[in-house]
Amino acid sequence: MAPRIVLITGTNSGVGFAASQVLATTPEYDFHVTMTGRSIDKVEASRMDIINSAKIPDVSSRLSTLHLDVTDPSSIRTAADAVANKWGHLDALVNNAAIGATSVDDDTYTRFTTCMQTNVTGPAVVEDAFRSLLLRAQTKPYSIFVSSGAGSFSRTADTTRQRGPEPPGDTSAYHVSKAALNMLALKEHIKYRDEIKVFAMTPGFVISNLRGTSEELRTGWGLAGDPVVAGETLLRILKGERDDDAGKLVSSDGIYPW
Repeated sequence: MAPRIVLITGTNSGVGFAASQVLATTPEYDFHVTMTGRSIDKVEASRMDIINSAKIPDVSSRLSTLHLDVTDPSSIRTAADAVANKWGHLDALVNNAAIGATSVDDDTYTRFTTCMQTNVTGPAVVEDAFRSLLLRAQTKPYSIFVSSGAGSFSRTADTTRQRGPEPPGDTSAYHVSKAALNMLALKEHIKYRDEIKVFAMTPGFVISNLRGTSEELRTGWGLAGDPVVAGETLLRILKGERDDDAGKLVSSDGIYPW
């Protein structure tokens, strides 16, 4: 049986790296993961990290890399052409690349334009570029937008909910961008629900460079969990275990309200 082709954006660290690792090293499911990112050198290094730490053979044949910068439409088109030429279709697209913390010195315009370009416009353009390849899949394809509970209106409005620490500076732009990404996922689901299984997925509070690159911020002051949990959530989605939750914001153990 031919492998299921999965493309993930933003794979040099955090959730994207963990998701690539989980899918490529789960031997009972034949995934081929195309890891992508702005820096092909960093993506290649991440691929080698997965191969060198793998406990199963032939992981290298289950991983490939492509340059894809979600803020550069020509880069997105080139990556889509490369997938079309090599595989002719795509079984799953994971829109993961995102930006969280910007400089505390950035003004409001810079914070919002940066976050919206990377976290909303980028995934919209990526989705548009790869959709025709998803529609060529032999089995029902999947499109997953990696979002956040920070984009949930209901959770944000709940002033009684216990909240974790936030990075320094104003995080409003990140929250707004993830709320917009949730709407993008929902619109995609409504339009293509008969052809594509579309999900928004929150990875949870996990170790990530989104908050910043210092050890304190990456680990969420020691409170953040392992991003492998997010990779395992993605695996369950692609195994079809969460099909009834298509069109929703899913977490590792349930559903987040919009």
